[in-house]
Amino acid sequence: MICLEAPYFNLNRILLQSTALWPFQQSKLVQLHFIINWTVLMVAIICQITTFSTSQFTPKFFLKVFSGVLFLIVLVVHYSSFRFNITILKDLMGQLHCACTKLRDKNEIAIIQKYGRNAKRYTAALLVVFFILESIFWASQIIIPYLDDVTPINGCRPHRLQIAVEYFIDQQKYYYVILLHMNAAIFIGVLTFLAMGTLMIAYLQHTCGMFTIACYRIEHAMEINILKNISLNNEFSISKKIVNAVNIHREAMKLSEDLITRFDTMYFCLTVLVVITMSLNLFQIFQILTSEENIIEATVPTVTVLVLILYVFFANFFGQNVIDHNNEVYAAAYNIRWYMCPLRIQRLILLLLQRKAREFQLTCGGLFVASFECFATLAKATMSYFTVMHSAR
Repeated sequence: MICLEAPYFNLNRILLQSTALWPFQQSKLVQLHFIINWTVLMVAIICQITTFSTSQFTPKFFLKVFSGVLFLIVLVVHYSSFRFNITILKDLMGQLHCACTKLRDKNEIAIIQKYGRNAKRYTAALLVVFFILESIFWASQIIIPYLDDVTPINGCRPHRLQIAVEYFIDQQKYYYVILLHMNAAIFIGVLTFLAMGTLMIAYLQHTCGMFTIACYRIEHAMEINILKNISLNNEFSISKKIVNAVNIHREAMKLSEDLITRFDTMYFCLTVLVVITMSLNLFQIFQILTSEENIIEATVPTVTVLVLILYVFFANFFGQNVIDHNNEVYAAAYNIRWYMCPLRIQRLILLLLQRKAREFQLTCGGLFVASFECFATLAKATMSYFTVMHSAR
């Protein structure tokens, strides 16, 4: 037996609790936690938009503000969608829990535990990357006011935020307060990306484990000693194992599809917003690098692009992983000695193979299929928009 309270879900639970998104403990304190986080994000967006009312409008300034606002909107849409659909998330995790607790064979439990450990490793690795990027981001903004010790200038170097914001207060006097708020907003949003992203990884890794269990059941449906003498009892045993393999395969497909279809609108909107945001930030990075501006100004758009690229890559990577594991089930059905089985069992295997006629894919909005091909398409679209902006400037 295996359940969602296993040790390799500890990191996911901690991350989700830190963002008020753990679906199994929704107290009033957790709701207050969400309201505070959401307010911090929304205020950050508003304070960036208000810069248009106090600063001179130029295409370059518009690009800087709009790219930052879009990134925060991506974070808010992602955070709000999962929070407002917390019941759906709880239901999905409950279904996964029920599917896992049905396992009784020790080899099948070992398979699902292996995938659980893989999910924990992915979570830990991404957590390390997250803290490295956050440390670079914070450090690059904190050390700027002290650069006079290295490159002295006449007078005192003014405190300057890398993000254009307007709080209608003295930004020099309250520099660190403003810096703390903006960084806290980005930290909360990206942490939510990480928390939900790694939970989706763990979820899909378990469904991949179920596909592997389906392969295991098919491959072990007929032992050599059974093939030598297929009696009525042996035929019933083989049929039962094939049926069990079909059932868990169908359940794995259902769990994978439910995850995408329940959040289909959110994923579609996020995909479109992410492509636009990456294009704008890439163009901003290009402008900074090709002008005489301080290269440190490229820190924010660079971190933004890295976060979004990682998110898109892993979303498509694990979507492709599900497709590959599903294909392995059909490969296992093809490779067994089905021709030595009784006609009734051959018909069962044929029913399983007929599913191959309908390609199983995790589709978002009926347009984007989570796969390496989709990642390449999104990267190409991003570069195309970047090229258009570069040629039109």
